[in-house]
Amino acid sequence: MLPPLKQLASPNYSSRNGQAVRLIVIHDCEGSYAGSVGWFAQQHSQVSAHIVLRDDGAEATQMVAFANKAWHACSFNPISIGIELAGYAAKGFDAPEWQSAAAIVAWLLHRHSLPATWARGGIGAGFCSHHDLGASGGGHTDPCEVGAPVWLAFIDLVAKAYALPQADSWPSAGSLAQPPAAPVGWTPSNTVRHDLASPSMEWVQMRLNALGYAHLTVDGLDGPMTERAVSSFQAARGLFIDGVVGPKTLAALAD
Repeated sequence: MLPPLKQLASPNYSSRNGQAVRLIVIHDCEGSYAGSVGWFAQQHSQVSAHIVLRDDGAEATQMVAFANKAWHACSFNPISIGIELAGYAAKGFDAPEWQSAAAIVAWLLHRHSLPATWARGGIGAGFCSHHDLGASGGGHTDPCEVGAPVWLAFIDLVAKAYALPQADSWPSAGSLAQPPAAPVGWTPSNTVRHDLASPSMEWVQMRLNALGYAHLTVDGLDGPMTERAVSSFQAARGLFIDGVVGPKTLAALAD
């Protein structure tokens, strides 16, 4: 059964640029429900998820419209929906939270015409753990090892929830049918996004912002503004100026 849904729009999102959703990714917050919702709502956090689920499974908050890209899984952001489980991996998660998470995953799979299949390694369509995505997903190990008994039990929960009749809509206290609006004059923060990994274009954009060479939207697109910022960085560091992020430019950005 789907939990009641609240809405609090995060400014940390970008366009999917036409890419279709094929993955539902399960994360854990490594923090409390209220603290995680509050963190994702702050522009300087530069991180977000579509859904945050309370640790008792009895409430969830939507922070990014499903049509938009949340910033939760690095290279997989354009094709995924992120669900964060409140709590800590080391402590584990109680049955009600796993059950609500399974209901949410099943509903989202139906909504996007996806199978109730474990997409191992993020390959194919279905759902997976953040742990599945490896370095391309940020190198995280949450919410548990993908072969752990608790994960295999969750796969079974999703299959059972998927087989049930699905609600036409998710009961909610509001709506994020329209994309959430970023504050007027908003520019990306210099705060490092720890969920981004080199050498993704999103990581390059984050580093250029953090080093003061640009105020780019972290969207993973190598557009004209990103190319100009790369060229400016190369000029300042005495590198060959071509606007292309090659091995030497990547090394300099990481330094």
